[in-house]
Amino acid sequence: MKKHDWRKIVTIITLCLGLTITNNPPALASIHKYPETGDRVMFRSVQSLRDNQDKAWQVVLYKRVRSGIVDSFNLRLVGFPGTQLDHPVALKVVAGNLELALANDIWSESDLPVNVGEYDFKSMVAQLESDRPLGLNLPVPGKKDLQILVPTFAVREWRRLLDRS
Repeated sequence: MKKHDWRKIVTIITLCLGLTITNNPPALASIHKYPETGDRVMFRSVQSLRDNQDKAWQVVLYKRVRSGIVDSFNLRLVGFPGTQLDHPVALKVVAGNLELALANDIWSESDLPVNVGEYDFKSMVAQLESDRPLGLNLPVPGKKDLQILVPTFAVREWRRLLDRS
């Protein structure tokens, strides 16, 4: 190859890389704000995650704020397809080998289907001091080792949700 052929190749590659980098859309935060009633607002983070048996779950961490004060901070888990959660059993939250907390099951306080779990996460989220991945040990009848791994990016978002008001 001639010297000017190499320059053309390098120029084409540089242009292609430049177009690829500049055409990427900006990352969007997935914390959303929903006005509810009067002075009450909901903030939520929604993730689609899989458990260690490759079943899909919708993981929704949300808080309700009234007049600037946090009313509730809950984690809702929705299992697909046809998963059943054991109620009223607390959700064990772990970081590595360290058990952080038990999140109380508040399913009985609401009228949710059996594949949905609702847990009080107010004290749990306050314990998150880093973006370290978390394990949610799911209370599923007959399956003691079922776990959802909450990755670093989701934990980071949950910590940001804690600071929003």
